[in-house]
Amino acid sequence: MTGSTRASSAPPALSALEIAHVLELPPPTPEQQAVIEAPLAPALVVAGAGSGKTETMANRVVWLLANGHVRVSEVLGLTFTRKAAGELGERIERRIAQLDGAGLLGEPLDPFDVPTVSTYNAFANGIFRDNALRVGRESESQVLGDASAWQLARSLVVASRDERLAGFGRSVDSITEAVLRLSHALSENVAEAAPVAGLAESFLDLAGLPSTKGSAYRSVTDAVSAVSSLPPLLEIATAFADEKARRGFVEYSDQVALALEVCETAPEVIAELRARFRVVLLDEYQDTSVVQTRLLSRLFRGTGVMAVGDPHQSIYGFRGASAANLGRFPVDFEAATGTSYSLSTSWRNASSVLDAANAVVAELAAAADAGVGALRPRPAAPEGRVGVVYEQTLPAEAARVADWFARQLAVPTTVDGQPAQRTAALLFRSKKTMPVFVEALAERGVPHHVLGVGGLLQRPEVVDLVSCLRVLHDPAAGSELIRLMVGARWRVGVHDVAALRGVSSWLFGHDHAQQVLSDEATAGFRASVAPGEHGSIVDALDFVTTAPLGHRQLEAFSPEGLLRLRRLGAQLAFLRSRTGLDLVDLVTVVQQEMLLDVEVAAATGAVHGGAWLQAFDDELSGYVATDENASLGGFLSWLSAAERRDDMGPRSEAGERGTVQLLTIHGSKGLEWDVVGVPRLVEGELPGTSRAGAGWLGFGELPYEFRGDAAELPDLGWRGVDDQKDFDRRLAAFKDELVARHLAEERRLAYVAFTRAKDDLLLTGSFWSSTIKPRAASRYLRDLVDAGLVAAEDVPEAPADEENPLADVSRELPWPLDPLGPRRESVEQAASRVSRAIAVRRDPERTPSDDPSAPWAADIDLLLLERDAIRERAGSIALPQRIPASRFKDYVDDPAAVAAALRRPLPERPYRATRLGTLFHEWVEARYRPTGRTEVLDAFDAETDLDDERVGGATGLVDPDDARRLVELQATFERSEWAEREPVDVELEVHLPLGRRTVICKIDAVFARDGRFEVVDWKTGRSPVDEADLELKQLQLALYREAYAAYRGIDADSIDAAFYFVADDRVLRPTHVADRDELLSLWDRVETGVPAQP
Repeated sequence: MTGSTRASSAPPALSALEIAHVLELPPPTPEQQAVIEAPLAPALVVAGAGSGKTETMANRVVWLLANGHVRVSEVLGLTFTRKAAGELGERIERRIAQLDGAGLLGEPLDPFDVPTVSTYNAFANGIFRDNALRVGRESESQVLGDASAWQLARSLVVASRDERLAGFGRSVDSITEAVLRLSHALSENVAEAAPVAGLAESFLDLAGLPSTKGSAYRSVTDAVSAVSSLPPLLEIATAFADEKARRGFVEYSDQVALALEVCETAPEVIAELRARFRVVLLDEYQDTSVVQTRLLSRLFRGTGVMAVGDPHQSIYGFRGASAANLGRFPVDFEAATGTSYSLSTSWRNASSVLDAANAVVAELAAAADAGVGALRPRPAAPEGRVGVVYEQTLPAEAARVADWFARQLAVPTTVDGQPAQRTAALLFRSKKTMPVFVEALAERGVPHHVLGVGGLLQRPEVVDLVSCLRVLHDPAAGSELIRLMVGARWRVGVHDVAALRGVSSWLFGHDHAQQVLSDEATAGFRASVAPGEHGSIVDALDFVTTAPLGHRQLEAFSPEGLLRLRRLGAQLAFLRSRTGLDLVDLVTVVQQEMLLDVEVAAATGAVHGGAWLQAFDDELSGYVATDENASLGGFLSWLSAAERRDDMGPRSEAGERGTVQLLTIHGSKGLEWDVVGVPRLVEGELPGTSRAGAGWLGFGELPYEFRGDAAELPDLGWRGVDDQKDFDRRLAAFKDELVARHLAEERRLAYVAFTRAKDDLLLTGSFWSSTIKPRAASRYLRDLVDAGLVAAEDVPEAPADEENPLADVSRELPWPLDPLGPRRESVEQAASRVSRAIAVRRDPERTPSDDPSAPWAADIDLLLLERDAIRERAGSIALPQRIPASRFKDYVDDPAAVAAALRRPLPERPYRATRLGTLFHEWVEARYRPTGRTEVLDAFDAETDLDDERVGGATGLVDPDDARRLVELQATFERSEWAEREPVDVELEVHLPLGRRTVICKIDAVFARDGRFEVVDWKTGRSPVDEADLELKQLQLALYREAYAAYRGIDADSIDAAFYFVADDRVLRPTHVADRDELLSLWDRVETGVPAQP
C-alpha cells in the first residue's frame, strides 16, 4: 500500500458519527460506519439493492478528508453510466462543500483540487489517449460507432474470397455478426487469434474418434461444424482489427484493452496513477468485465481500493460480466482476510417487497462466494403490498395489469410534504408481449410511455416507415414488403401475395433475358446464396410493375390485386429513384409519398403528422449530426443496433409522475418507482429459456478456455474423451451446467425487477398466449407461495381450459385489413352528418328532420367556430409535450414557422455549423473531465445513451475545414476566463415543467462565483446583432436558470446567466433575464395563439 496508513495505525480524530452530527446528516448505521471508517487497504463491500451505497461512498470520502488521510484530488470514483457517475460525483462534491463550510478540511478548499469521478471506459480511454504512442496508436483515434463498425466489418466479409464462408450456409449479415462478436470477445478477454485457431484445428480430430453406434454422433458432427468456422472468422476479425488500427479507429470494446496494453508496456504509468489516486471507489463492481477487472487490479492492487457491488444484481453476463468478480476480489487485489463489509438495510423498499425479493434469491445467497445476507427493511418501513394475478389468457392478464395501474395512479403520494402523483413502471423480460399491455393501458386511458428507441420502433406509423426504407435498400426485405402490401392502404389479398411469391420463384430460375437457366447454373446459384435467399419478392414486385399486361406470369393475379401491386411498385420505384438524395430529404420524401402524416391525423385526430414521426425525425437528426456522409444502409443498421441496446442496457430516465413507463428489466437497473408491475411470470418467459445452447460450441463463439473467467465457466473436458459416446455424455453434462447458470441469472433478473418497487409490486402471469400448450406459473411465484408470502389459490396449478381459448380468436383475422378498423361506424356517421350539413348549406330552406343533432345545430356551429378561431390563432398545430429550450424562442418569436415545421416535420440537415458546434461541445466536455460527471457513457454495446442529442449512431470523419476551425475555437477558449475556472456541473440535462409542457434544458456548464452560481451557454455562432436579438436569446438562459434552480433546490435569484460566443471571444451577460412568471406568460400566449407583445 502506498502513502499514509494513518487510518489503519491510529484511531481517527473524528468518527463518522461525529462528522454526521457536525454536518447535520442522519447518523450512519453500524454497517455504514464500518465501511466509512475502513482502513486505506483493499476492501469489498457487498451492498444490496437500495442500501444507500452512493451516500456511504460519499461519506467515506468525507471521513478520509476530515481526518487528513488524503487530499481531494487523490480520490477516484468509477462506475458504469454517466447518470451514476453524475450522481456519485455530485454527492461527493456536495459533501466536500459541507465539510469545507464546517471548517473540517483543515485548510481552505482549492477550487482546482477536485475528485475524479468517471465511467470505467472513460477512465481507461483517458489512459490510452494520454499514452497512445506507447502502443503505436494516435492519441486522437476516432471512436467507431456501432453502425460504422458494422459497415466496416460487413465490407470485409463481402470482400473476402475465402470459399469456406460459402460453406457456412449463412447470410452475410449473420457472418458479420459473428465476426464482430468474436472480435469483441478477443478484445475483452485479451486473447490472441492464433491460439484460438489452433484449438479449432485440434477440435477437428473429434470427428475421427470411434463411434459405438456405427455412425457419427450428431452431437460430434454439429460441434465440429461449429468450431471449424472459427479459423476463417478469426482471419476476418484480425483483418477488422488491422483495418481499425490503419484508419485510426477505436471501438468502445477496445478502449480498456488498449489501456491495459499501455500499463503492461509502461510500468511508469501504473506508478503515476497509483501515486495520483490513493483512494479508489469501484461502483457496481459485479458488472465489470474480465478486461476491466484485469486493468483495475493491475493498477490498484494492494492500495486503498474499495469495490462495491451486489452479486444478486449481476445481470449483464451476456457481455462478460460475472457475479464471481466479487468472490475473486481478495485474490485480484491482494486483500487481507476479513476486509469484507456489507450494507444490508434497504432504504428504498417496503417490507413486503423485500420479503418477496429475498425469497427469490434465497438459494443464490446460500451458494454465493461473497457473503450475501438478506436485505432488511429500514426502521419504520411501510408494509407495502405484493399482489399476484394469474389469469387464463394473456389479454385478460394485460387487462388486470392496466386496471391495477389505473387504481394505483389515482392514489397520490407525498413528496417533500406535498401531495404528488406516483411514479410507475411495467418491467418486461422481453418486449415480445409488450404491445398487448400497451393496448390495454391505452384502452383504459392510462398514461404510459414506452422508453427508448425500442418503443418508438413499435409504433405502427414508424414500422411502416422503416419497412419502406428497408424495401428501398434491401431486395431481401420480403417481410417488410408484405407488411406494406397487406396493410390498410394497399390491402393486397393473400391470393395475390402467393402469386407474387410464385413470380419470385420463377425469376430465380431465369436470367435477365427471361430465359430458363440450366440445371447446373441454377444449382450453382442456389449454392452461392444463403438459405432463404432463393428469390426476392421485392424483385418480383419490380417485375410485376413493369411487365406487359399480357405476360403469362401476371395471369395468377386478380385484376384488383394486380392494379394495387403495380401502383405500389410504381411508388417504390419512384422512391428508389430518390435514394441519391441526402438521408434527411429521402426520409422526408418517403413520409410524404406514403401519406403517413395524413394517416396518423386521420387515425388519431392529431392536426399534424404525429409526435411519433417527429420523434423518429429527431433520432434521424441525431444520427446524421455526426456523419456528413450518412447512408440509408448505415441508418437502418444503426436502428437495429439501437433497438438491441435499448432492450439490454440500463436507462437513465427518471420516473414520470402519473405515467406508467414500460421497459425491460435490464433497462431498469439503477432506477426506482413507487409502484411496479412485472408481467409474464411464466415458465419459458421469466425464467426465460436458455439461448446458450451448447455455449462456445456455437457459430462465432470464443472457446471458454480463452475467457478470463474460465475458472467460473463449465468445462467441457473434450480433450480427454475416448470415443464419440464419451463426448456426447460430457456435452450433455456441459449443457446442464449452462442451463443452471442461465437460471441463476434469471433469478437475479427477477430480484432486480422486484427491488425496483418502493411501495407496491404486482406480479402477473397467464396460462395461454400464442402457445399450443399452457404456460405454468413461474417457479418464482411458487417460491413466494412456499415462503408464505402469497396465497396458494392466487397461483393456480392448471388452466380452466384444456385447449387454448385464444386459438379460434387468433385464426379469425379480417383480410384485407379495413383501413378504418373499429372507427368505421363513427367515421361513416360523421361523414353522413357532414354530407347532410353540406346539403343544408346549399339549400337553406331544407332542414333534415331525421338529423338528431338538428335541435343543437346553432350550439354546434358556435362551438365549431370557436374551435376554428382557436386553431387559427394557434397556427392549427398540436404542440409537442417536450420542448427543447433552444427552440423556445422560436415558439415565442415565429409561431407560424414552428407551426409549418410541425405540420411537415423536416429533420435538420447536418449543417457544418451544427457539426462544428457538436465537436466543440464534446471537446469542452472532455476538457472538464476531472469533475467526472461529463464523461461519455461507459458504452458497451448495450449502454449507449440514446437520449443525448449529441450522440449519433455513426462516427464520420472530421472535415479538414471543421478541424481547422475547431482548433481556432479551442485556442480562443483557452485564452478566455472560462479556461481557468472549474465548473460544478457540465452538460447537465434537466426537465423543467412549464405549464402543461416539459422544457428539456441541456445546460453546458455551471460555475460557482462569490457564493452564487452562473449558468453559461457556449455558442460557436455569431453574437447577437442587436438588443432585440439578445432579448430573444436570453429566454434560453432564463429557462436554464429556472431549471438549475429546481435541480439544486435554490432560489433562481441566486443564479446568474451568461453566453460565451467563442468565435467572437465575447461574453454577454444580459441585463434582463426573464423570471418564471414571464416565461409562463410567454408560453401561455403560445398555447392560446395570442401574439407576443413587442
